[in-house]
Amino acid sequence: MPNAKDADIPVSQRIILAGPTGSGKTCQIWTLPGKKFAYIFDPNSLGTLRGWDLEYETFYPDFDELDTMLRGFNKGSKSDRPQKVKEPTLYLRWAEDLNNRVDSGLLMNYDWVIFDSMTFIVRCIMARQLYINNRYGGIEDIADYRVVGSKIGEVFGNLAMSPANVFATAHINAYQDDKTKKIETELFLPGQSRKMMPLIFRNIWMTQVSEAEKGIKYEVRTRPEPRGFKDIRCDLPDLDIIEDVTIRSFGPESIRYGVGALLARQAKTKEQADGLHKSAAR
Repeated sequence: MPNAKDADIPVSQRIILAGPTGSGKTCQIWTLPGKKFAYIFDPNSLGTLRGWDLEYETFYPDFDELDTMLRGFNKGSKSDRPQKVKEPTLYLRWAEDLNNRVDSGLLMNYDWVIFDSMTFIVRCIMARQLYINNRYGGIEDIADYRVVGSKIGEVFGNLAMSPANVFATAHINAYQDDKTKKIETELFLPGQSRKMMPLIFRNIWMTQVSEAEKGIKYEVRTRPEPRGFKDIRCDLPDLDIIEDVTIRSFGPESIRYGVGALLARQAKTKEQADGLHKSAAR
């Protein structure tokens, strides 16, 4: 009968960095070791990643795909829908590209597959969802969030079966619970995807910024907050609750810092543990 202590299979990393804008999520892509491919949805990302060895495809909405309609709330309000609505095709283009890369095995050529950011991915899927239901420019309802959430879970659930390392950025949303009146913090994702992503991604860390003696320090929280963001999870056992991921040198040396350094530290710990295990078995 197989025993887990004897299992010798490669374990891929699946990491989400979630946090507010400006907390250093995209910068951490610099620290990931190996060959990388990124799907970039955030128009600000390339400004951060410029100059680094990174293959990528951008998926920005075309200018004529922008929702130009205002939404009426009052009963009997006039429709602001133009006579001709430009079909939003961004999600279709991305899905086709992703399917082609998976089917052809192209993603296997990379050590990391990156998605920046999931917030913008949700927006492009939502635009398509409203369009096919003839409500493009209208107000999203619960059913829309359920459909989009299920699609997000489906896409990343399939990627979880791939041996490639996956890195994604996301935002968090704070709100006051109507019943308890407590401030709750959650992944800024719709529907079931808020529950599915913590099951798919083995590491969900919250990025934060704090003041230091010599400037600003960027950190990740690797354990859930009792009264804050509870979706944090971590399967790297030797990490502290708060880890410093400040990048002190950009360029080839950046992998010595940030998330890259945390992964290297974990790999070294595992290598030492494996060595002790083999010695004990002799």
